[in-house]
Amino acid sequence: MGQVVVTRPVEAGPPVLTLTGEWDAADEQLGESLLAHLTVGDGHLVIDMLNVSFIDSSVVRALVAVHREAAARDGWVRLVYTHHVIRRVIEICGLTELFPQFGSVEAAMRGHERHGGEALAVEDGRTR
Repeated sequence: MGQVVVTRPVEAGPPVLTLTGEWDAADEQLGESLLAHLTVGDGHLVIDMLNVSFIDSSVVRALVAVHREAAARDGWVRLVYTHHVIRRVIEICGLTELFPQFGSVEAAMRGHERHGGEALAVEDGRTR
C-alpha cells in the first residue's frame, strides 16, 4: 500500500504530491486525493512517483481522471518517474504523450522532459 506526502515548492507553484510504495486497487482514495489537491494548485499538479515501485490500471484510471479535470481547468498534471515498471505501464496504456516522463520535480515544474538525451519543452502535457 502506498503513501502520499503533500509538499509545495518554496517559490509559487503547483502542489507536489509525493507518492511512495506500491499503488493498486486497494488504494481507493488515491483518485479523490489527487482531485482534491488539483483544486489547490489552480488546475496544476506535479505527482512525484520516483519512489513508487508498482502501479496497476486503477492508478492509471485515477491519473487519467485527474488529467481530464486539469484540462477542463486549462491546467496540467505532470508525472515524475524513472522506474521502468511505471514507464512500461504508461506505454502499454498508450499514455506516453499524455504523461511524458519527467526525471525530477524541478524538470516537471519547468515543463521540460528528458527524451533520448535531449530536453524537450512540454506544454499542457504535450511535447513541443
